[in-house]
Amino acid sequence: MSTTPLAPDPLTAPTSSLSAGAGRRRIAKELGASLDLADPYPTIVAASSHAQPPVRAALDEVAAGRLLHEPYGRRVPLQELSSRVVAPLATAHQLDAAGTDEMEFALRCTFAFPGRVGTPDAPFALKETLPDGFHPAATLEEIARTQAAAGPDGLNTAYMVSQMKGGMSADFGIGCPLMCAYCYRREGDTVDGYLGSWEPKGFLEPEEIVDRLLSHPWFTPHVTPIGLHMSTSEAFLPKLWPRTWKSLQLLDGLGLTNRVSCITKYALTDEQIGLLESLANISLDINICYAAMPEAIEPPNRRRRLDFLRRALSSDKLNVLAYYRPIAEGLNTTDAHLRHVWQEFKDAGARTVVLGGLKFGDDHVHSFMSYGLPLPQGSFTPGKKLLTADTEKRIMAAFHEVYADVVEGDRPAVLKRSSCGRTVERGSHLPDYNGHYDLPATNCRLRCPAAQHGACATAKAPDTEVVHHLLDRIGRGATRFDIVRTTVIVYAELSQFERTFLRQNLLFPVHTAEQAAVLFAGRLNR
Repeated sequence: MSTTPLAPDPLTAPTSSLSAGAGRRRIAKELGASLDLADPYPTIVAASSHAQPPVRAALDEVAAGRLLHEPYGRRVPLQELSSRVVAPLATAHQLDAAGTDEMEFALRCTFAFPGRVGTPDAPFALKETLPDGFHPAATLEEIARTQAAAGPDGLNTAYMVSQMKGGMSADFGIGCPLMCAYCYRREGDTVDGYLGSWEPKGFLEPEEIVDRLLSHPWFTPHVTPIGLHMSTSEAFLPKLWPRTWKSLQLLDGLGLTNRVSCITKYALTDEQIGLLESLANISLDINICYAAMPEAIEPPNRRRRLDFLRRALSSDKLNVLAYYRPIAEGLNTTDAHLRHVWQEFKDAGARTVVLGGLKFGDDHVHSFMSYGLPLPQGSFTPGKKLLTADTEKRIMAAFHEVYADVVEGDRPAVLKRSSCGRTVERGSHLPDYNGHYDLPATNCRLRCPAAQHGACATAKAPDTEVVHHLLDRIGRGATRFDIVRTTVIVYAELSQFERTFLRQNLLFPVHTAEQAAVLFAGRLNR
């Protein structure tokens, strides 16, 4: 690849600069034509030739210091550039708002934007011209119809890429043989199938899943959180691991830096962990579930999971969360259970812990009783996880007891929400991507680090153009909205998944007018 900087055209200097305006699109195309995902620094050098001296000096520092990469070699995610690279350089080089914007645009030009959405000059907009070689898996209208018809938790079994609360789930098939009795992903299967013979089926190949992900108008390269088998199976099962690994390679090869999550009750070998450590671009987290649930209810080997947790936590290249879930009242909530779990997490060196209760419905009651299993206690609301305030207090009392000999700053973070945990584990460079800080008394009361509180409290309100682009992608381009200091208010009825989509792209709270009124009234009455 040539590393010769692009020479600015003296006749068109004002329009070919990095400043906002019509010239950006041309420069983005020129820089993108020679972009090498393995070595983005020649693109920085080329962009520098278009910059005025202060911005040029900042870009030269990016190239000289290889600031687009972590010390261990993985790419700094696009979403984290503003806090980790742009802001410090803007201060050091005394850049004004326009100069800071030019530098950030130049850095975006070192990222590829495959699929239907995004370019360096408009990362949240639908593309007018699709990339060469891109073959959409379905039309925008077809995808929108299947998303609208998805189940109550967002699972889109017609398309197998779904907007869910934790992120966009990419699923190869449905079914899991691990036989956890409380599993709620049964899709009407029989009790016998529920407890063992229900093997993953309906497989799609990794290439097709990635095509479907890139085709989805709600997927934003480098921004949308991705989950592999978020609630359809188990990504690390031997039967699914080859597809999981291949899909990770494909996403990584596209240069994508999206957060990718795998939730597991299984375990990987050292060789498989080494493969995950070799990924160069995507920001992968592994969420390992352990809550000392009785094995008659949750059969996957407990010791193997804890050994995997310990081994994964020893890696400096993986984001690893201890998933203390599901917590089921009366089944794994004795004082002995609680102390045992915290002691195991302490021994493993857990850094970030996410608590979670149990979903339990009438069909679970019938199957538990038919197999002679004890029922959890409490009153369950359909589709909601139950974790009582009393049990939460007891969990945290056990935490403080087990960690009594550990200085406060060395104890793990303990969060209520997965998106909070995934954000904290990555270093608190961003606000929580589900905007949970709009209800801090509910969502932020456990052990969230002060740095994360600061990142959420100072979340930047989005630009009007970005909100317009996002509403256009969900078919609401003409919808009226207001941007205030604490939220974006949309004057339309939004489904919970439309609202989730907006929050995860904006990294900022989003409410309908009715929700905002309730929220503001609650704050006034406190």
